[in-house]
Amino acid sequence: MDEKTVAENGYSRRSFLADSGKVIAGAAVASSLLTGQAKEAKAYPYSTGYKYTKLDPKEVGRITYENYFKRWCASSIVAGFVEPLRKKVGGLWKSYPIDAMRWAHGGLAGWGATCGTLNGAGAVIGLVTNNTDTAEEMVNDLAFYYSYTELPSYAPAKIIKAKIHNMTLAGTIICHISVGRWMRSEDVSFLSDARAERCARMAANIAMETAGMLNDWSDGKYKPKHKLLFNLAANGITSQNNCMDCHGQNVPGVETYSTLKK
Repeated sequence: MDEKTVAENGYSRRSFLADSGKVIAGAAVASSLLTGQAKEAKAYPYSTGYKYTKLDPKEVGRITYENYFKRWCASSIVAGFVEPLRKKVGGLWKSYPIDAMRWAHGGLAGWGATCGTLNGAGAVIGLVTNNTDTAEEMVNDLAFYYSYTELPSYAPAKIIKAKIHNMTLAGTIICHISVGRWMRSEDVSFLSDARAERCARMAANIAMETAGMLNDWSDGKYKPKHKLLFNLAANGITSQNNCMDCHGQNVPGVETYSTLKK
């Protein structure tokens, strides 16, 4: 950013340099996290009374799919796990409030942000894994699966709402982009039965993938497939690598965020 631009935005050269220094310092902190120098970045175990036993991913997917039409994406995935775990494990699962996650539908109460399937699955993962890094690794793998797999591939034994014809690559975990790309491919509106069917099947896919990871974890075989993004160091803010999907040519950069008014 040149001095004229700085002046037009109401910042003195001294202020600009000070703000830039903060960004550089922030990048240094991010770098230390990447290299393991920051002691507070270590994982730690935590206690939870929610016990897990291996589940049939197909059963989890079916329950999730069938629950979607009354509970929507986040709570339907929670139901996919809680219902069988109530029978097989009991304990705290018997009183777990499945609909406590219903607010996460539609990218958080309809805001179109992170897909509610990931919020629901993440809640289950966090309840049972007992370790902060394990939970983050699983959720990260799930985000990659959601973003870079052609979905939904789940085929219900009995279709509840509508036949659908297309699978799409979301390229992101953002609800409105993921749904919008599929809607354009299928040539349907958001309030159509076809779109509801798509999201129900997507929820089933995410639930089944989650069950597979948790089953591996239960056997002591889970290994993360992907590295964490850590895009703070690259972009100056927590982010994905598909900024132009939303921002067009006006992709936010380090300078943009360094001059945000507090």
